Amino acid sequence: MRAFFHILIPLVILSLGFGAFVGLKGLKKMGFKLNKDKKTSSVTSSGKKERPKIKTRVIALEKKDYTVQIKSQGMTRTHNATTLTAQVSGRVARLSPQFEDGAYFDEGDVLLEIDKADYLTDRESSKAQLARAEASYAQELARANQALLNWRDAGFKEDASDLVLRKPQLREAEANVNSAKSSLERAERNLNRTQVKAPYDGRVRKRNVGLGQQVGASTPLGEIFSTDFAEVRLPLTTRDLTYYTPPNKPEETSTHHKVTFDSILTPNTEDGIPQWEGKILRAEGELDKQSRQLFIIARIDDPFGLTSEKPPLFIGQPVRASIPAQILKGVYTLPRSALSELNEILIIRDGKLKRVKIAPVWSTEEHVIIREGVEPSDLVTTTRLPYAPEGAEVEILKDPVETEPSQSDTKNRIGRKGGHGHRR
Repeated sequence: MRAFFHILIPLVILSLGFGAFVGLKGLKKMGFKLNKDKKTSSVTSSGKKERPKIKTRVIALEKKDYTVQIKSQGMTRTHNATTLTAQVSGRVARLSPQFEDGAYFDEGDVLLEIDKADYLTDRESSKAQLARAEASYAQELARANQALLNWRDAGFKEDASDLVLRKPQLREAEANVNSAKSSLERAERNLNRTQVKAPYDGRVRKRNVGLGQQVGASTPLGEIFSTDFAEVRLPLTTRDLTYYTPPNKPEETSTHHKVTFDSILTPNTEDGIPQWEGKILRAEGELDKQSRQLFIIARIDDPFGLTSEKPPLFIGQPVRASIPAQILKGVYTLPRSALSELNEILIIRDGKLKRVKIAPVWSTEEHVIIREGVEPSDLVTTTRLPYAPEGAEVEILKDPVETEPSQSDTKNRIGRKGGHGHRR
C-alpha cells in the first residue's frame, strides 16, 4: 500500500503542473497579458525604459541673519542669606507671626523679642551714674573758678599752677561724665537689641528657637533670605564662549547681557510656558577644575512674583536659560529633519537630486545653521529618501492643506461610527 502511494503522488503533481501550463498558454492565445508588476517602468518611443520620478516635499533656502542662542541650566539661589543671632542674652519673650517658616517680612520688622527687664534696670542705673558724674563735674568746675579768684585776690602776679586751679580734678570729673554717658548709651543699645529686627525685605527659611527659650549672644535664632532678587549660576562650555563673551570688567554694564529663563516645574499658563527675564551680572574668575567650564552669575528680579503677575520661582528650583549671543550674518537655517545622513542633505538643483555635504557653523536640537555648500536657488528635500539615486528627476509635492471639517461632515462620521445613523 505504501509503495502505491509513492507512485501515485508524483503522478498527481505532474498532472497538475501540465494542466496549469496548458491553461496559461491558452489564455495567452486569447490575447490576455499577465501584469506581473503594476509599478514597472514605462517605455518611451525610442524603446528605452523611463525611470520614475521621485516624489518629495521641499523647502526653499533663504539667506538671513541668525542670532545664536546659548542654552544652559542651573538652580536659583539666594543673593542674601543670613543666620540670625542675638546680640544680648535672655529669655525669648515674644515671637512675631512674620518669624515662621516660609513667612514674609519687611525691613525693620521685629521678628523676636528678648525679656528686657534687666536691660531697663541697667539703663536706669546708667542714668543715675551720669547724674552723679555731672554733679561732681559741676562742683569741681565751681571749685576751679573759686581757686582762680582766690589767687587773684591774694595779689600774686605770676600765673597759678594747674594744681592750684584744680584743673586735674576738673578733667577727672569731666572724664567721669563722659564715661557715664557711654555707659548710658551702651545700656540703651542693649535695650534696643532685645528686639531682633529684619535687616532687609525677605522670607524665613527656618526658625530655630521657641517661646520662653533662653538664648545667648551667639545663639542662632533662625535662617532668613532676601526676596528682592535671586541668582542663578550657569555653566558655559568652550563652544559657548566662542560665540558669547560674558561681562569681565567692572565698568561693563549688564544692559547688553540679557537672559531668558523657564522652568519645567512651573505649570503652563494660558499664554504658554512662563518665562522670566534676567541679566548677567558677572563671570567667575576661574574655570571649574573638573568640567573646565566657566560659570556666570545671572540675576532674576522679583523671583516670588510679589510685584508682578509671574508665577513664583522658588529657591533651589532648576531653570533653563537662553542667552542671546553672536549674530551670524548671511546664513541658511535648516530643520534637522532635512538631514539625510550625518552632515548631509538632499537638494534639488536644475530639477535633479543631488547629495551635498555640509559643515554646520551652529546647531541646536531643532535647526542646523550652514553658510556654504548650497546656492540660494536650491531646494532642500524634507522627505526621507535613504535610497534615492543622485541625479534622479524629482516631482515636487505640495504640502497638504488642512481644512476644518464642517458640522454636517462631523455628524455623518459620528453616525457611521456609532452605527445609529438612518437614511431618510
